[in-house]
Amino acid sequence: MCSVGRGSLLRRVALVSSGLAVAVAVSVADGASASARTAPLLAGHPATGAVGARLAAATPGEVSSAKRRRVYVTQGPRFNLPSKDKRKAGALDLYIKSLIRHAPPKSEIDVAVFRLREPGMAKELVAAKKRKVKVRVVVDHDSLGEKRGVYNYLARNLGTSTKRSSWITLCPANRGCIAPSAKGVWGKNHNKFYAFSRTFDSRNVVVQTSGNATGGMYATYNDAYTLVDSKLYRAYRWYFYALAKHRSNGNFYRQVWSGKRAVSFFPKANGDPIVDVLNRVQCWRGTKIRLSSGIFSRTEVAQALARLDDQGCDVQVVAATFSSSTLKALAKPGRHGGANVHYFTGSSANKAHSKYLLIDGYYNGKRHRLILTGSHSYTVDALRHNDEAMLALMDSSAYSRYTANFAKVFGAARGKLWIMPGVQSQGNVPTSPEGTSDYDY
Repeated sequence: MCSVGRGSLLRRVALVSSGLAVAVAVSVADGASASARTAPLLAGHPATGAVGARLAAATPGEVSSAKRRRVYVTQGPRFNLPSKDKRKAGALDLYIKSLIRHAPPKSEIDVAVFRLREPGMAKELVAAKKRKVKVRVVVDHDSLGEKRGVYNYLARNLGTSTKRSSWITLCPANRGCIAPSAKGVWGKNHNKFYAFSRTFDSRNVVVQTSGNATGGMYATYNDAYTLVDSKLYRAYRWYFYALAKHRSNGNFYRQVWSGKRAVSFFPKANGDPIVDVLNRVQCWRGTKIRLSSGIFSRTEVAQALARLDDQGCDVQVVAATFSSSTLKALAKPGRHGGANVHYFTGSSANKAHSKYLLIDGYYNGKRHRLILTGSHSYTVDALRHNDEAMLALMDSSAYSRYTANFAKVFGAARGKLWIMPGVQSQGNVPTSPEGTSDYDY
């Protein structure tokens, strides 16, 4: 990167197009040092700290000496829109493939995903390896099911020895790579992240998404958040290699902070960090809470949301499937009429698959905007029995984009949970038996 003299004026001449910033130079402002924590999620989070990468241009003299314009990855969220328009429906899939395609020789790509079954994604990873990129992949054992040929293709071209520079490894059967097996439970590696040492002209890039590389990402509502952050990149890499070691640990939970952003890694044997977060919310002056999930079966979270609605918070929930216990908790009228709950109707409907929680209001006694997003579903499996990663973004400028996406998904879910004496729902709310393992597309 070009250096800039002390007296030089940094003038932004960036163009943002298709999620990539075109500029001459980049200035990165790191937040506070990352540290591993095992305290409840967001407990004692740093109150200050610069977040993210800032794009800037070099001085005119430096511009003239540049051989080409550099292209930088833009931090922040992306969303797809399930529709007949494949570019909109596949926005996240196409974006990730573009990052893989632009990883330069000698760079590294680390991927941890659930059910890697999409041939196009596999081809991009193999093509990267052929460009002398080090490509390493961790997948759940379920990837050997439908479309096993995709795994066989990757194993043949990347190799399976983790002692080599490129490889693919499978988690053991009936458990995650870290999460141990449990009787009657479908434990798994449910992660969905891509870490790049370099892609385009950016370094230390992580894409944390809710979508799987199965093709199902096109048909459901998903999100992806891109980080350009050396501390969190190192945290994801550390977690990635822990997954690759296949060492069972039912209480693996770790949390790493960088400025006002954090990532948490699961499974967790005791407590619930989502409930811990909700217990820190105060329903003052219009606090709003929004939750979107593919399946919502975590009873304690539903009870916490119902309690907050009763205390005066504005609570809205959208999900593809509920458990009977979460419906029971959310159906309580309370003093403010109960949470506003929507669900998807019809077997062909495009359903929610993102897993995010949004809070806009008073948190720990102060006004904040908080985003929790990642692979972590609102299920017991995600908490106790799966390998998962979840981002926390405090006071992020991305908040308005998440609320806009929530409004779209909430509006697309035409079913509504009616909260009236003797009436539980309008139509048939999609439910799963208690204890059912979470599913995925």
